[in-house]
Amino acid sequence: MKTKTLLFSLLAFIVFTLSSCGPNNEEYADKVVGNYNITITPYLTVKYEGQALPVTIDEIKTTCSITKANADDDGSVIMKINGINGVINDIVMNGYCSGLGLKLEDSKYDGFITTENNDRIECDIILKNTTASISNAKVLNWNSTVTGKCEINYIGLDITCDVTGTINYYATMIIE
Repeated sequence: MKTKTLLFSLLAFIVFTLSSCGPNNEEYADKVVGNYNITITPYLTVKYEGQALPVTIDEIKTTCSITKANADDDGSVIMKINGINGVINDIVMNGYCSGLGLKLEDSKYDGFITTENNDRIECDIILKNTTASISNAKVLNWNSTVTGKCEINYIGLDITCDVTGTINYYATMIIE
């Protein structure tokens, strides 16, 4: 009986010791807090009356900032992608840092995107975000799956279409 108790006590001590060795979520958040140059590459398709048409959109190069969401040191962060006048509106995403990376919550974008032909698409879309790995090189890379609606002006008519696709993000920290 004493052997069993000793064995369980030793096992509990080992589990406690191993679980307290890794960095806490605040340390992971500290790795991503800062300002970034970001490249956004949309791959979108609009669907209207049974027709699916790809929308050609150039890479969007802008900046973004990541700040801690609160003082609780729980790893929560807010990412704000800065809009570019005439190209895209601001995008705000909430996230959580842990040993698995930066998990960006699903978010909504209700704004516009300018296409390669300078056409303006009014979007009301959901961005289903994935986890971005946190590297020592201060690089974040992730994809968002897009679903929702958009309004396009086609031959003088405003047409509401379904929109699907992906948006790729590639951010590199600005070293100051």
